[in-house]
Amino acid sequence: MHIVWFLIIGVAAGWLAGQFIRGGGFGLVGDLMVGILGAMLGGWLLGLPG
Repeated sequence: MHIVWFLIIGVAAGWLAGQFIRGGGFGLVGDLMVGILGAMLGGWLLGLPG
């Protein structure tokens, strides 16, 4: 269930980043993918300490 939340938060973060950064983004799909990857990496890093 945590992965689903990471995906939802990642998509939202990627979309918001694309809205704020005009001209510097990767397009809609690219922004969403970067958001998802960032959320998954952050969740994995936060899970390492225990």
